[in-house]
Amino acid sequence: MEVMGQSKYPVKFVQTLRGGTAHLILFSDGKKYVVKWNGTEIKRAKEAVNEYVVGKLAMLLSLPVVPFDLVYIPDEFIKKTPELQSQKYKFSSGCQYACLFIENSIVLAEVFKALPSKTEVKNHDMLAAMAVFDQWVNNSDRTMSNLLLERLSEGGYYIHMIDHGKCFPGGYKWSEKTLSQKLKYDMKYRETYRWAFSILNEEDFTSFIEKIISIPNKLIYEVIQSIPEEWEVSKEERGSLYHFLVEHKNRLPNVIENFIGEYNNNISNKKEKEKKRKRKK
Repeated sequence: MEVMGQSKYPVKFVQTLRGGTAHLILFSDGKKYVVKWNGTEIKRAKEAVNEYVVGKLAMLLSLPVVPFDLVYIPDEFIKKTPELQSQKYKFSSGCQYACLFIENSIVLAEVFKALPSKTEVKNHDMLAAMAVFDQWVNNSDRTMSNLLLERLSEGGYYIHMIDHGKCFPGGYKWSEKTLSQKLKYDMKYRETYRWAFSILNEEDFTSFIEKIISIPNKLIYEVIQSIPEEWEVSKEERGSLYHFLVEHKNRLPNVIENFIGEYNNNISNKKEKEKKRKRKK
């Protein structure tokens, strides 16, 4: 959509979401969107940038990110909305990131005690693709609260990837310096990935590596250049982000080999502990 053309505009504030920096807003197209504001606070300086860039890259790979847009929020809407008059956060008019609110959905954490089986997840093949993609963009925040399960009318779920603010070395506050430092493979262990490994095969993960490596560098460059000017990402920062993504995608085979080894070992160790526990009973 054209942001300045306002082909859709905010109509009604619905609610503040967990964390306080994102809001559910009804727009003129009759749909509700989760709005993440650019520059709400210094420690989240790159949140909207990350959401936008990662979303665009995921779309190039046909990954299940929630449909999103850049939207224009006018000053008058903010002034007439008490919930946006914050002393703690800065909610300013201008171009913002907005993703569609998926009705009838839950996060994976809500079914932690009875996780869905492979057959219950209609697009389960996307779980492996998501895990590999996360390693490419250095997503350190794929918790069980950052994977959405949309309930389907015929039963089962469709997964959606959400919340990509903490991607790239440096997360919310990445810089030329954090992107240029030698990347250590120290991604946090996540129950989300362990669940994916428990219902998929190793080949499911390795098969997606080449798809990422094959993305033309020109397309990566175009995504980064399309970041709104008003978000104040400098030419140097854009260049550093581009070089990180190009270099890191070529390292993916080794990164994923380590990643698979880590999670396979974890699953094996857990099975062994379970056997010992049963023997003691």
